[in-house]
Amino acid sequence: MAKYREIKGVTIQTRDTDPELNVGSWSSGGNLNTGRGQSMGSGSQTAAIVAGGKTPSNTANAEQYDGSSWTEVGDLNTARGGSGGTSGLAPYTATIIFGGEEPSASAKTEYYNGSSWTELNDLNTARSYFAGAGSAYTAALAFGGNDSNFANTESWNGSSWTEVNDLNTGKGGIAGTGTQTAALKAGGNGSSDLVESWDGTSWTETTEINTGRTYVVGNGTQTSMLIYGGYTTAYTDITESWNGSAWTEVADLATSRGSIGRAGASNTSGLAAGGDLPGSPGRSALTEEWSFPSGPHLSEGDLFLSQGTTLKGFGKAAGIPSATWATGGNMNVSSHARGGAGHLNTAALAIGADPSPQGQTELYNGTSWTELNDLNVGRRYIATLGTTTLALAGGGANPGGYSAKAETWDGTNWTAITDINSTRGYFSGAGVYNSAIIMGGEPTDNDAKVEIWDGSSWTEVSDLNTGVRQFARAGHTGSGDALKAGGYTGTAHTANAETWNGSVWTEVGNLNTSRYSLAGDGASSGSALAFGGYTSTNVANTESWNGSSWTEVNDLGTARNNLGGAGASVSGLAFGANPASAATEEFTADSTLADVTVS
Repeated sequence: MAKYREIKGVTIQTRDTDPELNVGSWSSGGNLNTGRGQSMGSGSQTAAIVAGGKTPSNTANAEQYDGSSWTEVGDLNTARGGSGGTSGLAPYTATIIFGGEEPSASAKTEYYNGSSWTELNDLNTARSYFAGAGSAYTAALAFGGNDSNFANTESWNGSSWTEVNDLNTGKGGIAGTGTQTAALKAGGNGSSDLVESWDGTSWTETTEINTGRTYVVGNGTQTSMLIYGGYTTAYTDITESWNGSAWTEVADLATSRGSIGRAGASNTSGLAAGGDLPGSPGRSALTEEWSFPSGPHLSEGDLFLSQGTTLKGFGKAAGIPSATWATGGNMNVSSHARGGAGHLNTAALAIGADPSPQGQTELYNGTSWTELNDLNVGRRYIATLGTTTLALAGGGANPGGYSAKAETWDGTNWTAITDINSTRGYFSGAGVYNSAIIMGGEPTDNDAKVEIWDGSSWTEVSDLNTGVRQFARAGHTGSGDALKAGGYTGTAHTANAETWNGSVWTEVGNLNTSRYSLAGDGASSGSALAFGGYTSTNVANTESWNGSSWTEVNDLGTARNNLGGAGASVSGLAFGANPASAATEEFTADSTLADVTVS
């Protein structure tokens, strides 16, 4: 690795060694018990399920993966192949499978609860060899299909399917991933290279994949996707990675195949299980796991950028990601002490409010805020987490003191669930609506208590090392991964940061600026953003966490405390403030290309 210089905390470097270093790779995992192609897959690289498929005939068999081996679990009610299902964002214990071929096109939908399958309401349009997306069994999307190259798109709300706007180009044999409101479709019949992006309302054509193909699969999100395998004029091993703006060819599968069972939450991890092989019939039991340790795919002499362990290649001209805050649309209600949920700076919820503890819920679409149905119990300083369609709010402060009430959001309404064990406010949470963790808070200034939610009950687990309130948090992947940073200990503000690994909290690198009443967000304990807050005065400082250290990046436009936050480490959203404010700011990395001289 050669010369570098620091520009706003970003290291610019050239690659002068092996150009293939750190481009990601596939490695062998435990084989399926039953070789199959055209199966549905969901979950993560180490906790996945594949269901149905052809073995060569249609099968109802389902198997779960634990990171090393597959175990047979409860069969589907209807044997079928070529089905759709929730994407790699969904936990394998709360997923749905829909459509397929049995042998004619099917409309059937089934829900998996971790041990058995239950039939739910059918799709409006029977179809097979199509794609699905979704973050949970109550929020999914079905699109495309082989039968006459369907363009039909349907949205699932947990009980029924509703037809929404079609794809621009109907295709079957497509890869799909993402959520109900932010999905991506790639490839399709006729060795298509077409890619379309879904924003919750309509599909838009975007950057094409490098190799057009059908029967391709993918895992990840709308902005971080991995696609692999498929069929051109023969089965292929080609793998491509999507970073939200461009497709890059990365390391190939070990075995060329199509119609693979897939799982994984981003382009940095994935699982390819089974698939169709040449021959009649050729069904694979092979499992491969994708890993991406670090680094871009560059040629020798190319420039790339480094911020901690986060790397991005730009060829001979480099775009400096001078991530900046920009003014967004104002909220409808000026307030502070608002909770936030959402993984994007263009799709977020603001929950609860002060002054006068309120139940206000507002939705941000990247331009403006819309008022939605209120919490059942109005309060402030709530622990909040989840997405715009599946969120959780627990605890908080109300006129009577502190609350233990907890509620879940289904995209339309709030529903009361089991109370948390410890009544408190001024705290926070991380995870997803059915796998969450909450920590810290009051009524004591230095509460260290931690609780996890498994979808039905709250359980107290290991305390924080330092009891604290009014801190930043990150974690979108469930109760096994979270981060907290900063806060107030009861005697002073702190720079302390801790990460949760599913069993214990570990102290990690401190913030550069000690403070409390700050906000934060990020995908995991390895990637976060902390912004705003209070020392002896309001601060605008923004810091980026890379899993080992904090780096100061561009400040908020306005110094403020007791603000709400949502988004990810490179796409943050700040809203509200004390004193009561409606102001919104969006944090976005600027990828404009610029010539850079390395010195």
